[in-house]
Amino acid sequence: MGKKGLLKENSKVMGCRRCGVCCTQHQAFVTPEDLERIITYLGITESDWDRLYDDPRWQFTGYRLIKHVSGGCAFLKYEKGLAVCEIHAVKPACCAKWKPDPERPECREGMRRKPE
Repeated sequence: MGKKGLLKENSKVMGCRRCGVCCTQHQAFVTPEDLERIITYLGITESDWDRLYDDPRWQFTGYRLIKHVSGGCAFLKYEKGLAVCEIHAVKPACCAKWKPDPERPECREGMRRKPE
């Protein structure tokens, strides 16, 4: 068995370190259900969403792509050096499904950036 297989087999569950790397390297997409939940939570209209958060480069119908602002998700903020999602309570399904893992390049980068 190769080194990578051993690492995966022996790796432990990793909690989110709130480094924000995943939010800077990926753009979250929102489903129609996500969009309804988020705009209700924010108290805005779909037109407001289009103007403030929608990445106009996305060419597919049904799903939306959250634009990046200042190098990261429009909802990514930092408080006391920790990444904070402004819509964490209603975050898109793709974000909710993201699981930190020491084998993910994003998580390895985050571990290099800040101590435990």
